[in-house]
This record gives sequence, C-alpha cells and structure tokens, in this order.
Amino acid sequence: MAAPNEALSLYRSFLRAARHFNSYNFREYVQRRSRDAFIEHRQVSDPARIQQLLQEARDQLVVAQRQARINALYSHDRLVLEH
Repeated sequence: MAAPNEALSLYRSFLRAARHFNSYNFREYVQRRSRDAFIEHRQVSDPARIQQLLQEARDQLVVAQRQARINALYSHDRLVLEH
C-alpha cells in the first residue's frame, strides 16, 4: 500500500517547508499544524478518504512552500527565542 509511504513523505516535506520560514512564529505554526493534522487522521482506513486527505495535504504543501518563499523576501529581526 503506497498511502502510508506517501503520507510519511508528505509529512517530511511539510517539515522541510517549515524550515524555510524566516519567521519563528510561521515556522512553528507550520510544524505544529502539520503534526496535528497527520496525527488526527492517522486512524482513517477508508481508501477514498485517504486519497482525499492526501490530495488536500499536497495542495496545502504547495501553499506552505509558496508562503515560505514569500516570507524569505522580507527581512526581520530575530526573536529572543531564536538566539
């Protein structure tokens, strides 16, 4: 079954996309939201629902990657937490 491997690959891609955010808050949000979404849906067993969730995740990954590129265009001071 390719779905578990694809889900894991998507999850890793979300974490990689999160690392590209310069802003600490955005970076943490993407990591937390990704983790929560994948945990929430890990018990889904209906193949049609799994495919739907994977497609939604792919769409959201594209958005996260685009937002990371936009975020990189703007410089900002680092937060105390980041030092």
